[in-house]
Amino acid sequence: MKDETQRFTTMNPAPIQRTPPPNTSAWSRATKKKEFDKRFTLVKQTHLLYRPAMQEMSRWINPLRGVYDTSPSQRAILPDYRIILDDHATQASKTLSSGMSSGMTSQSMPWLRLTIDGIENMQGHAEIRGWLDSCQETLYAMLDKSNLYFCLNNCYEELGVFGTGCFIVLEDFEDVVRGTSFTAGEYYIACDNKGRVNTFCREFWMTVQQMVEEFGYENCSASVRQQWDWNQLDVLWKVRHMIEPNDVAMLDMPDFKNMPFRSAYWDMADGTNTFLGMRGFKRFPVICPRWETVVTDQVYGYGCGHYAIGHTRGLQKTTQDKYLTQEKTHNPPMQADGSVDGHVSTIPGGVTRTNSNAVPNAGVRPAYQIQANLESFLEMCNDLHDKIDKCFFVNLFLMLMNFDKNNMTAQEVAERQQEKIMMMGPILYRLQTELLDPLVSLLFNIGLDNKLFPPPPQQIAGLPIKVEYTSILAQAQKQLGVQQISRVVGFIQTVVQALGGQDTSIADGIDWDQTLREVCEAEGTPAKMNKDQAVIDQIRAQRAKAQQQQQQMMQAEQAANAANKIGTIPTGAGTLHGAMTGAQQPVGAGK
Repeated sequence: MKDETQRFTTMNPAPIQRTPPPNTSAWSRATKKKEFDKRFTLVKQTHLLYRPAMQEMSRWINPLRGVYDTSPSQRAILPDYRIILDDHATQASKTLSSGMSSGMTSQSMPWLRLTIDGIENMQGHAEIRGWLDSCQETLYAMLDKSNLYFCLNNCYEELGVFGTGCFIVLEDFEDVVRGTSFTAGEYYIACDNKGRVNTFCREFWMTVQQMVEEFGYENCSASVRQQWDWNQLDVLWKVRHMIEPNDVAMLDMPDFKNMPFRSAYWDMADGTNTFLGMRGFKRFPVICPRWETVVTDQVYGYGCGHYAIGHTRGLQKTTQDKYLTQEKTHNPPMQADGSVDGHVSTIPGGVTRTNSNAVPNAGVRPAYQIQANLESFLEMCNDLHDKIDKCFFVNLFLMLMNFDKNNMTAQEVAERQQEKIMMMGPILYRLQTELLDPLVSLLFNIGLDNKLFPPPPQQIAGLPIKVEYTSILAQAQKQLGVQQISRVVGFIQTVVQALGGQDTSIADGIDWDQTLREVCEAEGTPAKMNKDQAVIDQIRAQRAKAQQQQQQMMQAEQAANAANKIGTIPTGAGTLHGAMTGAQQPVGAGK
């Protein structure tokens, strides 16, 4: 008999019936391959929702970016440049990518600095600072030796046009790391519950020779092996590749099948149960930043191209009308009456015969005349150019590209482009979170795995390493805070001057040591320039002691001078001192 007296409350909830997880060890390879195909198809379907917008960006801004038909025959077709009559938007996207490369990850200037979280001042920690500098130099060497700067430049251009950039970083025997860039339409992504990209899919073509060299002869399908045996090495096969979290991983097992992320390759034309390759990664190797997202479940981002697409289409229409007006002005449509005898010649120096001598203006004449005002078209084009430049932050990035030539400082950049830098603040923070942080972390961990760094000091055991970015854009952002500090200091100085310079008590409300530290950090000065607080206190104590001793010496000197003056004053009767003290002259004196 069922017990009806039991009641479930919030403190005693009803037990939830949970379905036991499937026995993954019993899954056949065929079932697992079907699961991979199913997941791949779902991720691709999400991408198809964003594809029309990406195709518009490719059509109107940069036809060389974006691959939506992966067949090799379509890739060799030249884009239709009859649509783009004015490539200003294309050049603006190039300026943005070059400016981002110069302003965020310049190959010729340091743009990152390693520190230890919890140690603000490295003064007195020479061993730790030396180890961090060594690791920092190794990271720069890894970047310089690889092609990652090229991948970053491509990623910036993809971000500007499509709003999403993507490249993968893999370990390489010769270069330590090697990157591969992807363009819009070539890959598909998915995110986890926190909005971070954690799944990557792509379809691409490989020759028979590439497949055998990459995956091995025994892992290829029977058709591929047969073509290899017949020396048909250049036949193309379509391959699918997917990297996703390994939901059946046993993290305490060291083999690649139990790593946090799995990487699967399979031949789409192979109906058997074999994978071309099943590999694993300790960390997600794909760097996939988004320029801007609007809603929480948005997978692909919005970029500058989404804001400039209307201006770009208007620019092409205005340019087309300008060319048509100019052509009608110089080569108007003609009409011929019945007096024309034979063929009408419109070439320079051509002759058209007529058989009428009595009728004036007989023969061939313009069908209509237009009064073209090409200046209005030029003004409209220039106005659209300015709007496109604002969408792509061209003025800011042109300044960054000429940063070295003009010997400008980060403060000058911040003062001239303060409004644009403030507008880009959220975007730069997002790129730091989704691009720079994952890239530096991935490179650092690859260096640790390959023992490229010296052993760390014992003092930093358990302390996390923090990355500070010192690029010109990062410094320009911090300069906005320096300007605020400068305004406060200027206000205090104005008040002190208004009070005649005598009362400086208003300055007592400012911690000047902390102010100096904030300015030094914003300016990106080396940490070794800053003295430790204990050293500063010792210097100030010695200075105060020296000033006290000097003051005592001055007081002693004044007292000695006063005593000497008293010793030289005449005394006795008949003097001022005697009169004041009541001294009497001796008998017979003064006679």
